[in-house]
Amino acid sequence: MKIKHFEKYLLASALLIFCTLFFTISGYKELNTTDSATDDIFSFKSKGGINYFSLNKTTSLLPGNLLHILSKENKTWEHYEVTHTYIPARQMISINTSSGILQGLTRQDIIFEKNWQSSQGVLSLRNGKETSTVKYNDILGITGKFWLASSIDPKVLKSKDYQVSFYQRTMNDSDTFDSIEKIKWINPSNEENVTTYDLFTPPIIYIHDGDLTTRLPAKKMETKELEPFGLTLMKVSKAEYPLILKSWVGATPYFEDLAVNQSSGSLKGVRNRVEVGKPYKRNFSRKPGQPTLEICDLNDSDKLFIVEHFVVQQYRNPQTGGLRPVGRAMVRDYILGGNAFEINTLMPKVYAGNFTFLFRASLSGLAPQEFSFESSSSGETFDYGGRKYRISSINLEEKTILVTKEDPRVAEILSQDFPF
Repeated sequence: MKIKHFEKYLLASALLIFCTLFFTISGYKELNTTDSATDDIFSFKSKGGINYFSLNKTTSLLPGNLLHILSKENKTWEHYEVTHTYIPARQMISINTSSGILQGLTRQDIIFEKNWQSSQGVLSLRNGKETSTVKYNDILGITGKFWLASSIDPKVLKSKDYQVSFYQRTMNDSDTFDSIEKIKWINPSNEENVTTYDLFTPPIIYIHDGDLTTRLPAKKMETKELEPFGLTLMKVSKAEYPLILKSWVGATPYFEDLAVNQSSGSLKGVRNRVEVGKPYKRNFSRKPGQPTLEICDLNDSDKLFIVEHFVVQQYRNPQTGGLRPVGRAMVRDYILGGNAFEINTLMPKVYAGNFTFLFRASLSGLAPQEFSFESSSSGETFDYGGRKYRISSINLEEKTILVTKEDPRVAEILSQDFPF
């Protein structure tokens, strides 16, 4: 062998190895199987009546992709199509589009179904202080930690008798790697520095902004700065219960309803005789002089409260040592979650664990406005400049309020937690 042809033979050997490896693995785009019996491989959850499973790792499977299940006993593959892909809110994902790759946190829960690319949906990502939106039909692929749904039995995923391939096969089941014939390299018949293979392909040259380049720059993703949430929690105070115990006749207590005045010029509430052990609701059809509360059925959805117990006891004044009778009632309020608490005639004001929240709404171009509501009013909504705010949930134990915001100009629903 002549030394001057050493580089040619070295190149031929390298290409031979490359071709062997290429055709050996070309039967799969990607190949990875896992033993389903390992507990930390899969997680399971249900959402909207659909059972999902997660691989607990990054994947790019979307509806229409296939899962391949290998039975260790029969050595046969079965195919299952992904029907739903669920991406939770605040999940870091990477989106591949024709304009480039976009990364960020999802702004809302996303569920893709079959033919999702033909829908008019919009996906929003938050990256730092910027929010980018991508139309579904512009998405080429998504990578992240997803939840998947298919017709596969979850017992199969948990079984030791099956292996699962999560990547997309390009070969038929009858194909094997042994059937791939290696390409033979034929040396040139002469010793000239000529081969039948082109070693180089001229690059495509572009002119961009007066400069020569082999690659066009990716289009900039349109970003739109979201307006502020627009709410500030100004004050939290204990809410005064609307009933106080004023007197009794025998074993029957009399309560004053502070929510309704006796007359237009009076600050005193209307007194109501309340029987022990019977539920009451508001009497909206009352006439002047009539009670504001009326007995109702225990199954009535409008019921407010029930006096479960009432006793009269002697109370000794710690300062004077004198005795005086005191009425004590155990009240269960259904609006406050069915909590029971005491009301007695010594209480000028009653607090039953309810709170009043005062919010201030302020956005550019709109006059500030204040809204108040009680902790028993979860689900209440109010409108501000076309934006719809909803008190989604109130957690009195963790002392947080979750408020959602719907803006007709934005596809997603925003939310914010307010500690108090």
